[in-house]
Amino acid sequence: MPAVHRPNEPNAEAEIRELFESRTRALASKDAAALAAANDAAVVVFDAVAPFVHHGAETAARKQEWLAAYRTGIGHEIRDLKITADADLAFCHFLVRISGTMLDDTEVSMWVRATSCLRKRNDGWKIVHEHASVPFDAKTGKAVVTGDL
Repeated sequence: MPAVHRPNEPNAEAEIRELFESRTRALASKDAAALAAANDAAVVVFDAVAPFVHHGAETAARKQEWLAAYRTGIGHEIRDLKITADADLAFCHFLVRISGTMLDDTEVSMWVRATSCLRKRNDGWKIVHEHASVPFDAKTGKAVVTGDL
């Protein structure tokens, strides 16, 4: 039986897009509190850099550590965001380019693949699970974070 495509719940897609846009603004301004506000208290994050797994409140500390490593705000360009949303559950997948200048003057410009799962709470949509990953070249075993998408 072929899959049936159902449209997203009314307003859900716009609300979720705004949540991601607010995270982009928070990264640009290095606002850890605004960044953490997008997460559910019990969020699970599979990060692209070690340590690879964070839970709940420790995700806020990890984000603060990440922000502190940059001299500039962090660029966060989302591409190809796809959202599937029900009344209270959604999942999204997208590509994101992270950019900026670190404290040691390292220039960062890398693409990461990401998947986010969200739940609608009384205070809006919250990320309950997030997974970021970096593709790799099977011949060399090295990460591939630049180039054409």
